[in-house]
Amino acid sequence: MNHSDFFKLIKQGVPCGFYLLHGEEEYVKAQAVKAVENTVDPDLRPFNVSVLNKPSPQELNESCETLPLFADNRIVIVYELADGTEASKYVPVFAGCPAETLLLVVFKGKLPANSAILKYAKSRDAEVVFDRLSLYECARWCMKHMNEAGVFLPQDVAQLLVRSVGDEMTNLVSETDKLIDYVGSGNAVTAQDISVCTRAALDVRIFDMLDMFTYGKTGDGLIALHALMDEGNEPMSIAAFLSSRFKLMLEARRGIDAGRQKRDTVAQMEGNKYANEKAFDAARRFTQAELLGLISDLSDTAFMKISGAAKDDKYIELVLLKHDWRQYPV
Repeated sequence: MNHSDFFKLIKQGVPCGFYLLHGEEEYVKAQAVKAVENTVDPDLRPFNVSVLNKPSPQELNESCETLPLFADNRIVIVYELADGTEASKYVPVFAGCPAETLLLVVFKGKLPANSAILKYAKSRDAEVVFDRLSLYECARWCMKHMNEAGVFLPQDVAQLLVRSVGDEMTNLVSETDKLIDYVGSGNAVTAQDISVCTRAALDVRIFDMLDMFTYGKTGDGLIALHALMDEGNEPMSIAAFLSSRFKLMLEARRGIDAGRQKRDTVAQMEGNKYANEKAFDAARRFTQAELLGLISDLSDTAFMKISGAAKDDKYIELVLLKHDWRQYPV
């Protein structure tokens, strides 16, 4: 099931048993765990909610076997599993979870397909996947969050906020809270407020900068590059990030050349769905050979710095200006 299905279960009264929570969207995952904890009377939580970090199978079993106090059920929340312990040794503990215990096993990130725990969870229909939210879901969350704080966020402005900040929920929460404080209760957020108050995510700004170059606006692209450096982003870090973006675009370009649709290509790419979609759109303006050339040139930036072939703030410029950006169609 996905995060939406799990939240519905919580509202209905989460049944006892074992559930595995994993996936890339950490903020929503944490909110789900918090929602489960909130189903327990606050006065009884110290007795009926146990939080374990990397327990051994024996420790986990003992916690699950503990009877609830002044309640019908108890909750055991596990973060990761003991280092050096075979995951398969935990499966009997999951299978023997008492009827009055709800066991949540929470992993950071997404488990590999060959995980013994994941295979068991799938066999019990107990897997809860927290994929990154779609842009629509992110915008809807921002609107709901602001509405609860007494601030009105129009749908089109919410979509602008997500496009500016990206779909990383931790960043969105921070930027949304800043907007709430900036606008104040009883007021509405405008596009101008977003431009003044929020800070765009680095990957969003990198792609915006690349758009400037690929559409022939070289001057604007250089201004955007220097703005990133003026804000304290190290040139080598920017070069590494640029290289990772071009590698992502190369993966998308290979999907395009293979005749795959955008949805299918993006789904097969690892990492941030928002960045993957941006990479796919940008990749349409390049050939594989051109992307390989840019990746190769960026890999030389470390040598350019060490050898003194270019000043710290110039070697990325030299790489970007080496290419004839006007050749790419609008």
